[in-house]
Amino acid sequence: MKIATLRRWAWLPLAVALLAGFAYVVARSGPLAPIRVTVATVAEGRVAPVLFGIGTVDARRAYAVGPTAPGRLLQVDVDVGDTVRAGQVLARLDPVDLDARMAALDASADRARSALAAAQAQQRDMNARAEVAAINARRYVSLGQQQFVSASAVEARTQEHTSAHAAVDAAAASADSARGDLARLQAERQALIEQRNTLTLVAPVDGVITARDAEPGTTLVAGQAALRLIDPASLWVSTRID
Repeated sequence: MKIATLRRWAWLPLAVALLAGFAYVVARSGPLAPIRVTVATVAEGRVAPVLFGIGTVDARRAYAVGPTAPGRLLQVDVDVGDTVRAGQVLARLDPVDLDARMAALDASADRARSALAAAQAQQRDMNARAEVAAINARRYVSLGQQQFVSASAVEARTQEHTSAHAAVDAAAASADSARGDLARLQAERQALIEQRNTLTLVAPVDGVITARDAEPGTTLVAGQAALRLIDPASLWVSTRID
């Protein structure tokens, strides 16, 4: 009995210590704990707010550069990150047979100029002949009225005058036709020049290349972008601030 009693009393100090520790914890950090007060010295200063957020950099003015007609990309002169100027050549498409067609049109235009020059020379000659025929006709009419020449001679000169005027009209028509042929060939040549110009892709504005979507040898359709660029002055950030 004495041994059991001693064991019970041996636990008593431990229990008291646990209760004391619990009371200390409750008093220091529990609802009964005193309010901590931090003392600081008042001073003037600048408050620098700290913001955090994740955003996306975008450009208000972005451009896709590509052909207006189908073609095969021949060369690309810029790469991603390059700074370009407005009007700078960025890439070229294969002209295929445009050079041969241009040479053929130039040869045809030369022949048309020669034909026009010949027609104009003939027109001047016919005008001169018509003037001579008109003078002779008037003179023979006057001589016929004076009975110095026969009526058949007067009629012959009058007919020559009429024929000369018809020749003048024919020469003028030939000159107009040659002039029209030359104008048509020149228009076709200008159309080829404009078509060739579309094969050269140039920068629409000053900017930076952001994408190279096609490589030499790629066949592009009308409106397909080969390169993309942005105007750095139009960059902005779309973000959410926490």
